[in-house]
Amino acid sequence: MDEPSGPSGAPIAPGVTRAPVPDWVELEPYARPTQANPHFIANGLSALLDEVQIDLCGAERGWFHRRADLVTAHAGAEHAAQFNASIDPAFERLEIHSVRVLRGERVIDYTNAEGFQALRREQNLERLIYDGRITVHFAIPDVRPGDIVETAITMYGMRKSLGGRHAAWMLFEWGVGVVDLRVRQRSPKSRIIHERRVNTPPTPVVSERDGIVDKRWRALERPAVRGEALAPPWTVQGAAIQFSEWRDWSEVIAAFAPLYEEDAQLPPDLEEEIARIAESEPSPEGRAAAALQFTQSAIRYLAISVGEGGYTPRPLADIWATRYGDCKDKSKLFVAIAKRLGFEACPALVDTRGGYGLGDLLPTAQAFDHCIVKATISGAAYWLDPTRARQLSPLAALSQCHLGWALPLADGATLERMPDPSPVHSLETRERITLGATLDDRVRYEWRATSRRGRAEWVRETIAREGAVGMFKLYAQDIQRTFPLAEPIRQDIEQDDITQNEVTVVEAYDLPQAWSHLEQQTHQFSTLDLTMKSQLAPIPAGTPRHPVYLGQIGTVSRSVEIDAAHDLNIQPWTRRIESSALVLEISLKRLGSRSGLLEEKLEFRALTLPPSEADKYRAIVGELDKSDIAIRSAVNKRGVFVGAKTENDGRSWVFNLIWIGVVVLYLIWRAAQ
Repeated sequence: MDEPSGPSGAPIAPGVTRAPVPDWVELEPYARPTQANPHFIANGLSALLDEVQIDLCGAERGWFHRRADLVTAHAGAEHAAQFNASIDPAFERLEIHSVRVLRGERVIDYTNAEGFQALRREQNLERLIYDGRITVHFAIPDVRPGDIVETAITMYGMRKSLGGRHAAWMLFEWGVGVVDLRVRQRSPKSRIIHERRVNTPPTPVVSERDGIVDKRWRALERPAVRGEALAPPWTVQGAAIQFSEWRDWSEVIAAFAPLYEEDAQLPPDLEEEIARIAESEPSPEGRAAAALQFTQSAIRYLAISVGEGGYTPRPLADIWATRYGDCKDKSKLFVAIAKRLGFEACPALVDTRGGYGLGDLLPTAQAFDHCIVKATISGAAYWLDPTRARQLSPLAALSQCHLGWALPLADGATLERMPDPSPVHSLETRERITLGATLDDRVRYEWRATSRRGRAEWVRETIAREGAVGMFKLYAQDIQRTFPLAEPIRQDIEQDDITQNEVTVVEAYDLPQAWSHLEQQTHQFSTLDLTMKSQLAPIPAGTPRHPVYLGQIGTVSRSVEIDAAHDLNIQPWTRRIESSALVLEISLKRLGSRSGLLEEKLEFRALTLPPSEADKYRAIVGELDKSDIAIRSAVNKRGVFVGAKTENDGRSWVFNLIWIGVVVLYLIWRAAQ
């Protein structure tokens, strides 16, 4: 064995030390092949071992992790040579047991080498979240293909607010294959650790000795799981086990509700603001909306999530004095204001990504990543988020939170199913196109987009952040990607109806050289869909294992009216594709010899589409991909249009293509006369 260099056992940072493997850890050998199994190579590495051992028998939870990677290519050496471990020193401590390179019979030990660094890396700084975590980093020198890089560490501790209760997820299938995956958990028999199995994880080997229950799971040569990109975000796609020591959701409420309670007197200037709201808003609904707007605008978002700050809100006086806070702080302040204004409200814990799956989980405090407010007024529940940009609409019209399940922090509450979004015509785009008589005439193209509810609030937020000029600059860039010479002639916020929560934005452009040359004297102009095609993403062929996540409920529509100075020769048609959760209707109408109307409507009836209807989903995506209108026309020697054929891009059948060819040849013959 090669001897390590540098100081032995020297502390690296507060809470980070080098130490031997704990006595409770049992190390067993793993297979060390000279050649990696080709089915278990990814990015130049083969994961030979990933091992976790959890100890719940001591004064604090111990979490041991050992990893061994066989380097198969130089690209893999770049990744394997970076040792990283992250902790929150406010409640965690880290022991580094070994950092080694196994090269044939040689063992090169870097555990006590110089070069370990403690880095303060705020990975969510751009989201205004400071968590105080420290990353211990070491660049392992001289790692080559054929080496095995092996590391072993143990993490101790957890937040005091969790009351020492254990909860965790263990995955037995990952995005890359692992040759040998091991999990061990030892706990006193008196501690009840509930388990929930998902997607057939391995069966444990269980033993008991001296009142300690020892459970071990092992998965050998499990291939990589190919995740479905459009599966609902709450879907667990690989084999896994959820562990939780929490008995029920009421125990979670009992642990966290007191953290939001405070009887201290509010600052005088805050009381003045509350009195102003009470005087100006006589109804509970008006007061709730005003309290929400006040909390959203008076307190800027900033999360100091160091230590207990990740789970515990600050005192009200501190929130008000600093005028900043995170979701917990803002929700706590809103609830305090609600009490003064005489309506019922409580904080509610939610999961912004996996909230619709919470109903299937074991109770645990670690299931949540956000805090909102449940306000109850005249028997109706309103789910409000004080961290959003200021929502100006009345309570009934503003966009509420729809996140699946929530845990209100109130006496007698339990996990509660939030309502799904009510159907709304969220985006309605009307386009108008005017085509001139000659090839040199500019095309006038106008978009009138009406956004409602959440989309309207997004438009207002964009304007508040970028300014109207900045927003329209971004819009113009979208147009100019297709029409580089496009010149904006009108960019207006035509209507901002706060009461109905509706915003209408109008853009009009002159498009020079908008016609593209096809062949001989034939040119083409195509409409530009900025509304429909972006609503759905494609999915691979075959039947998916999971539902297809649609992400919204309601309607999106688009209409395109075309007026030309010459005949368009429009052939009307209608298409309709319907599934249980998604309906597309498209039609092309002839309004006159020189005008036509394309109408598209996409209705989302549910958040997810059953896997069995994937073919209908693909058919709808296919229709949207070719729903733009292409106008083909011949010109005479003076550049004057002499006729046109209007069709859908990519939709024409062979018969139509032949027919168009005959028409074009005839028009070219006429133009030459």
